[in-house]
Amino acid sequence: MWVKICGITRHDDAVLAVRLGADALGFVFTKSPRKIMRNDVAAWIREVKGVEKVAVFTDEGVEEILKTVESLGIDTIQLHAAPSGEHERLSRLYRIIYAVREYHEGMLPDFPCRILIDTSTGKGMKGLWKERKVPYILAGGLSPENVREAIELAKPAGVDVSSGVELSPGIKDPYKVEKFIREAKS
Repeated sequence: MWVKICGITRHDDAVLAVRLGADALGFVFTKSPRKIMRNDVAAWIREVKGVEKVAVFTDEGVEEILKTVESLGIDTIQLHAAPSGEHERLSRLYRIIYAVREYHEGMLPDFPCRILIDTSTGKGMKGLWKERKVPYILAGGLSPENVREAIELAKPAGVDVSSGVELSPGIKDPYKVEKFIREAKS
């Protein structure tokens, strides 16, 4: 099971998540209690190796996104926005994850991308866990206590957690991160 720990704001949390087996780390560069500024992460993000680095955005323009992630070693752009023709430019430089509340056939662009379904739209509330006809990443309301049940019901290709493994917004709880990854991968 592919596991992303999102809302990373501190070097120690990033290193811990990688050591514990996370496949991806999410860095939120948009309006959020977990927002991190480019200058704050630039000093250490390149030191974090062996993991997919995902930059999360909402309605920022492509030029702003490119300026933000330039030279950070970002692998993937996660967009919580309606697909636009401008995003095709991003897809030539980065992998793309589109975050949606619900998947409907024909709603995504023609270029390759992964789908993240979060029915709570980043609010950390449990959504409808159900199997879909497409591979997708499940997010929303996941925690160490419920991730195994969510995986059994929804059969996603991956899971994404942020608030479910925190002490406070942007500050990860090492015990919860470890338990979440262990439960998701068992």
